[in-house]
Amino acid sequence: MSLHSTPILYLNMGGEMLYVLRQRLKAQRVDVDKTIQVLDDVTAALLNPKILTSIFEESPMVGIPQLRSTLECVALSSIMKLDKSSMNKLFDLMIMMVKYQLTAATGPREVILITLNHIDAMRDMVSDVNAQKCVTLVHQMIVDFYGCLTFDDVWSARQSCLKELEPYNIRVSILLRRGLQNEDASFNMTPHKYNEKYTEHGNSLAIMKLRDVSPETCCGGSFGTFGDRKTLLGKNIYLPTYGMTDNTNPQRDSQQFLKDCGAKAELSMLAVQLGTEETSYERPFTLNLLSNEDEENANNVDNDVDAQGNRVKRSDSKPKVNDDYKAKLDVYANLFEDEHEGLKRSMDLLDLLDEVE
Repeated sequence: MSLHSTPILYLNMGGEMLYVLRQRLKAQRVDVDKTIQVLDDVTAALLNPKILTSIFEESPMVGIPQLRSTLECVALSSIMKLDKSSMNKLFDLMIMMVKYQLTAATGPREVILITLNHIDAMRDMVSDVNAQKCVTLVHQMIVDFYGCLTFDDVWSARQSCLKELEPYNIRVSILLRRGLQNEDASFNMTPHKYNEKYTEHGNSLAIMKLRDVSPETCCGGSFGTFGDRKTLLGKNIYLPTYGMTDNTNPQRDSQQFLKDCGAKAELSMLAVQLGTEETSYERPFTLNLLSNEDEENANNVDNDVDAQGNRVKRSDSKPKVNDDYKAKLDVYANLFEDEHEGLKRSMDLLDLLDEVE
């Protein structure tokens, strides 16, 4: 079994989780302030330094059940609530989308480019500057970690991931609609623009390191922070612009959405600072992943009212349940890491994060 598989599964599944949450938040017309908070909080939890240093250790792959436990805590670390049915649906989508992308990958470089597409989307989703710098740091960790591996090492990591995902065969409506999946849950491997043809050229590339081979040798695809990945795999399939020609900007919808959200958030913050708006705590809301219909009471604010009819903040401020989920993330990190090297790398990454704040 490969010792380099866990980051691929964790980051790609985490990226798909953010795609689904963003799509549902928008479809259910959740308040933009709450949307920004959820995307920022979930991304920050997903990129928890202790978790990252653990999954980037060279160690046997972490199984799906343990990854799910960690990612459930990530999903519930913000003000959002998901019931059991919605959580199951969320993980079905995450697992099958990652399984499809890894199955469709045409070579080791594309496996890394798929992961970087998810990281690019995280950078576009978050509005907090420090969170964006953290995403950039994770991008560099991916390039450093996998750039030192041979083509065969990365391809073996992909094979290990697919073996772990093999028991999961679920029909996903969006894949069915796009003709990428059959009714028996198998995938249609339709040709796409990027094609490394690794099965044909693997003998000459197998023992070479990814960083030592020119991108043009493998159909291009940049590992740079803002480079062109070339491959469509790993991008947000829920966007209306997904799969359009190069003359369009696949990230336009996402960028405009965050621009609108960020503008409103800044205006709200300015109003608070000027004393023209009273701050109040809003309770967690429920996100329904199974329907486009909003529940009328899902997003209600639960504030007390004083004798003059003014809102006052409740004393039971932040819900304990979400603090508990955040605390569990550190516990799950301990299940991954090595006693000595893991601690050393954790401290190094924490120092880097301190520098960007």
